[in-house]
Amino acid sequence: MEALWVVLPTGQRASGEWIDDTLRRRVEERGLSVRTPLVGRFPRHRVEVVRATDPVEEVNALFAARGWTDGLPITPPTLSRVEAMCAVTTRQPSEVLGEVEPLRGEASIEKVAANAVMAGCAPEHFVVVLAAVEAVLDPAFNMRGVQTTDENVAPLVIVSGPLAARLGINAGFGALGPGWRANAAIGRALRLTMLNLGGGWPGAVSLAGLGQPARYTLCLAEREDSPWPPLHVELGHRAEQSTVTVLRAETVINVTGGLAEVASVMASAASAFTMLYEGRVAVVVAPFVARRLAAEGRSKDDVKRWLHAEARVPRAAWTSWWLKATARQWPPWITEAGEALPVVKEPEDITIVVAGANLAIPQLAYFPSWGFPPCRITRVIG
Repeated sequence: MEALWVVLPTGQRASGEWIDDTLRRRVEERGLSVRTPLVGRFPRHRVEVVRATDPVEEVNALFAARGWTDGLPITPPTLSRVEAMCAVTTRQPSEVLGEVEPLRGEASIEKVAANAVMAGCAPEHFVVVLAAVEAVLDPAFNMRGVQTTDENVAPLVIVSGPLAARLGINAGFGALGPGWRANAAIGRALRLTMLNLGGGWPGAVSLAGLGQPARYTLCLAEREDSPWPPLHVELGHRAEQSTVTVLRAETVINVTGGLAEVASVMASAASAFTMLYEGRVAVVVAPFVARRLAAEGRSKDDVKRWLHAEARVPRAAWTSWWLKATARQWPPWITEAGEALPVVKEPEDITIVVAGANLAIPQLAYFPSWGFPPCRITRVIG
């Protein structure tokens, strides 16, 4: 027999109640016990000792049955690993960053560290995870709405600044795909924090009918060789600083082409929730396209203004949308816009990021938004 001392990754409210007790009732009411047969069954302590012939496998089995994973194997959050994670910051492990809605588990440094360990983060990634968690705890992110909606929204995490390259956060080939530990683990740590401290369990609390792969992880960096000022400088930070910017992404849509093709995709039903809730969207531009636009004398602001002007939905198309018929109230800048409706209220509601392979391929991506209030939250890392 071997033993592992693991930090419990699940949430307690300020009152001392465990969110799992609420989750257990929800799971039982909705007939979801097959997936999490051990929900709410764990020692009510900070640390649990797990003894087994193969304790790593035992921790994985226990945590999955209790509902503490995203369905993928996890790294056991042992005391030593969690302490190593916490050691990269001067903040005390007991410090609470805030409450994670909707079940309001406290996001202490140690609890977030336990979830970061489970996600596969290296200790040096933890400063980015902390900045991302602080961003989504901002009321403007609307965590309660994100966690409980029947839509498939996910946090989009964009790392900008020199730290991204030092940590190996991918901004090039496959920046939105597999193969890069930092991207995958940082985004996953944020999702596990939302699940385990906020209780955003599918079917029990989260009513997102289909979900999406971005709900496992959605994290990328911005290329340092962009022909335009980087996002963190654009948003008012110093060049030597590094930041995390978080937006709400309804989905990821691949766009092959240039600005005209992006505008075409934006001016479709994919942007319906963006328009309804006055959202902020993101466009990832391939370096090949960014260099071509910059050579033509176009700045980031020029690109935003062009997309705002050209990405227009015909009123007749908007009238036929399902969301048009079911939503209660649309903003005046939509209803009073005439026959061509803007997708976002202002050009500044479009976030432009340069990322992707350094090839002569015009591959871009569009991230429509969801929810209210308008959301683009930035935190300095470290």
